[in-house]
Amino acid sequence: MKRTLLTALIVVCLPLMAIGQETDWKVLSRYEKAPVKKQLASRLTDYAKINTQSQLTDKVPSTPGQLKLAKQLAKELKKNGAVQVKVDKSGIVTAQVPGNAANYPTVAFFAHLDTTPSVSAQNVQPQTHTYKGGEIVIHADKKLVLNTYNAPQLLRANGHEIITASGDTLLGADDKAGAAILLTAVQYLYDHSQLPHGTLYFVFTPDSYSGKGIAQLDAAQIPADYVYTLDAGELGQLVSETFSGKQFKAVFEGDRTPQLSTAIHSPFADNILMASDFHTLLPRHKRPETTANKNGFIYVDNISTQGNRSEVTGIIRAFSEAELQTLTQEVTQAFNTVKSMNYKGKNFALTFVSQDTNVKNALPEKTLTRAQTAMKAEEVTPLLAAARQTTDAARLAVKGLPAAGLFTGYYHPGTLLEYADVDVMEASFRTVLRLITSPAK
Repeated sequence: MKRTLLTALIVVCLPLMAIGQETDWKVLSRYEKAPVKKQLASRLTDYAKINTQSQLTDKVPSTPGQLKLAKQLAKELKKNGAVQVKVDKSGIVTAQVPGNAANYPTVAFFAHLDTTPSVSAQNVQPQTHTYKGGEIVIHADKKLVLNTYNAPQLLRANGHEIITASGDTLLGADDKAGAAILLTAVQYLYDHSQLPHGTLYFVFTPDSYSGKGIAQLDAAQIPADYVYTLDAGELGQLVSETFSGKQFKAVFEGDRTPQLSTAIHSPFADNILMASDFHTLLPRHKRPETTANKNGFIYVDNISTQGNRSEVTGIIRAFSEAELQTLTQEVTQAFNTVKSMNYKGKNFALTFVSQDTNVKNALPEKTLTRAQTAMKAEEVTPLLAAARQTTDAARLAVKGLPAAGLFTGYYHPGTLLEYADVDVMEASFRTVLRLITSPAK
């Protein structure tokens, strides 16, 4: 009888002890990996089957599948105890898990709903493999396989559960692995209410590839001490830098209506040639396919012509402000050269719009330190990384919510070889729980 009473007192007092001091969340919840991995895999495969491929349009969300996934996530959040769950007209999902203990920080987590516009996400058919060395055959007829040459991470994945698509589509683990991890964390907190934590925010945004989703977010709704995006890939990856970016538009107007046979003696001016020359004059050694690491690039993404008017639009990406300005000058120089070569042209115009800023410029050191400490506590080696793209973290920095990007266990994102390592997803889940249940310092 005394032994039973003592056990009951320990069970009751453990949560109270945790509120007053830091206690390992795994001990408090008697953590078991197997059921968590099962939930992570199940959620990822369910979400992957919803086509959330985005389109580069002004509409937000740009595709109906993103709104479908948003509503499904909102339903799950409500089921697992989240409050103030909303899906706004743009498809942004916001939810809050109220804090239950003093001296714990407010933490916000983000993931995005969409997949890349570049690869089909229609009728995704997830496949699960237990890796035991050698090759993972995704599609035999297409000779799509994963091996230690094209996926060297498999050298550390013996016995891991690997999820791929069927070889006809991407998987969509970027970023549905992030969504699966966060929803599983919300459920875990609901099922283990004794775990102490501060107020938590969970946000899921559409159209990350165009950047138009985050643009619709009211950052004032997320008063967080720490912000993390769940959209990096490799085990331990912690994105602390991103590209800064600009968009440019060059306009060339001419007059292509005169008779071609007498064009030499007319106001003839070829706006199509001007646009073509401008594109050609941009430095080839600064194109995306010729740069790597922390070297920026210039990329023309569209050339359009309507009658006597041609427009060239493109982007500039750089890690440093100095390089961003240098590349801006390169674009300006090419434009001015075309302008000087075509005195019969008219209404020349070149405009730049700032899009993103390197999150490094705004990211508090405490955000990185907290993530590194959480990873090390879960026996994960932190890998500081610079993302060669503009990310939601960069866009959040512009809105005053600088975020670090956390790993989620996806590899080869946005390709037919994309896969998710469920064991790495589980390590990410543990890192998230460690971030949540660690007291303020």
